[in-house]
Amino acid sequence: MPDAATWTAIVPIAFGSSVLGTLAGKLLDRTGARAELIRDGYADAIKALNAWGHYPERIYRRVDDSPETLLRLETMGADLKAALAYSTGWVSGESAELGRVYSALVELLRAEVTIHARLAWARPPASKAAAMNIGEPPSAQALPNEGDGATPAEWLIVQQFSTLIQYRVGWRRVVWIRPLLRRRLDKLQVIGHARKAFSERSARMLNGDWQSAP
Repeated sequence: MPDAATWTAIVPIAFGSSVLGTLAGKLLDRTGARAELIRDGYADAIKALNAWGHYPERIYRRVDDSPETLLRLETMGADLKAALAYSTGWVSGESAELGRVYSALVELLRAEVTIHARLAWARPPASKAAAMNIGEPPSAQALPNEGDGATPAEWLIVQQFSTLIQYRVGWRRVVWIRPLLRRRLDKLQVIGHARKAFSERSARMLNGDWQSAP
């Protein structure tokens, strides 16, 4: 049986191991919770982009111009703008490099949405089911193309930004420090590709329906 001297040596070791284990567990829990919050934040940022891109469609498909409908759409637009503004600030605070890209993509999308929201408001309400269609009926041989309006602009933006989130979660977050991430993003030319796609679209978003848009 261990004597008093032996117990005196064992107890601090066991106690120390227990404390270290507890601290390690808490650290892992906090790290996991933080990673989850980061993922949620970027998911919300993507949702904000997508929702704002769909706003002209909501206007286009309104069933009447009653005060209630107009108020609902106006409130929706204000809420979407607020969500987009919040996400812009959140992404910039989480990562200055991704924030720069996100802000540029938001600028492109806001310009696109502004054009199509005006066009949608100028159109009469959709009083029949056929009026709910967006775009001209495609031909049997038609193939979707990024430059012909078949792919909504907000999808292009979401796709562009979604590919970047991997650099801010998991082990890549540690590896891609700010200088390396900046060079990586410059090499990917995400903003340049997005601008090129939008310029080729001639400010068309809703499946080519408004090809005569100014």
